[in-house]
Amino acid sequence: MLRRWWRSRRATSADVPDEGGGSDDSYPWSRDGELVQLRRHRPENRAAFQRWYADPEIARLLRHDQEPLSAIQSRGYFDSFILPLSARGACWAIHDAQTGRLLGTTAVTDITERRGEGASGLFRIVIGEKDVWGMGLGTEATRLVLEEAFDEMDLDEVRLEVFRHNPRAISAYRRVGFRVTGEHVEWLHRRKTELHVLEMSITAGQFWDLHDPDSWDSEDEDSSDDTFDTEDTDEIEDTGDTDDGEVESGDSDDDVASENTGDAADEEQAGDEDSLEDAGHEADGGASGDRPASGRS
Repeated sequence: MLRRWWRSRRATSADVPDEGGGSDDSYPWSRDGELVQLRRHRPENRAAFQRWYADPEIARLLRHDQEPLSAIQSRGYFDSFILPLSARGACWAIHDAQTGRLLGTTAVTDITERRGEGASGLFRIVIGEKDVWGMGLGTEATRLVLEEAFDEMDLDEVRLEVFRHNPRAISAYRRVGFRVTGEHVEWLHRRKTELHVLEMSITAGQFWDLHDPDSWDSEDEDSSDDTFDTEDTDEIEDTGDTDDGEVESGDSDDDVASENTGDAADEEQAGDEDSLEDAGHEADGGASGDRPASGRS
């Protein structure tokens, strides 16, 4: 099958650059793109992960309680959720394809089976290094995770949740093929304010219709626009692309944390939230208050 041929063509079990460039065979291969590589997480990634989750700006884009994680919370989240999930092949570190630099994290969690609807998972993603926001890295990482989810994990659908005040992430998700399926409002008692959350999803059929091997060979159009906006926007239409310049630094949504990682392990998983960190919901792993919200991981 054409897709399987393409997957084998991308496989590179060796010659994977390490953090300083060069090659490092100790990194198990997962999936390669033009801009980023998905690799298994290693314990030494913990320090960067803790730094990302302690950042108030990232917390505002990803976490349902809008609060950064403490050092104890982020360490526990990484050790008890991220590392085990990565070992099972459902969570990946995002690295720069050229330099090997660690940039973020992404995952597919909360897999459920619904009669007559097949298997569905929640997408999460976070680009923690803010100096690379707006370069299309998050968009490509999202596409690679969906390729993995539909081709290797045999999922029929991937869901996510994203905050309305993260237009860049919304734009990036739409660019990859996600569609808005609903919306809900959460009340943040501690902050005395409402949090508006969009629910998005994409099916395997919709994804493969948009991303055939021929299109993967060329650069992503608008790849430079992938950052998640940190500014609040009053409204984002549920239909049509909002790739304009509302996205974080340029209309791209991928950059940042689109993790929706929000939901901590003790919180209820917010149903259809596919982003790892708010773009991904970290619904089950994290510290309390973390709920998937807009694709983060």
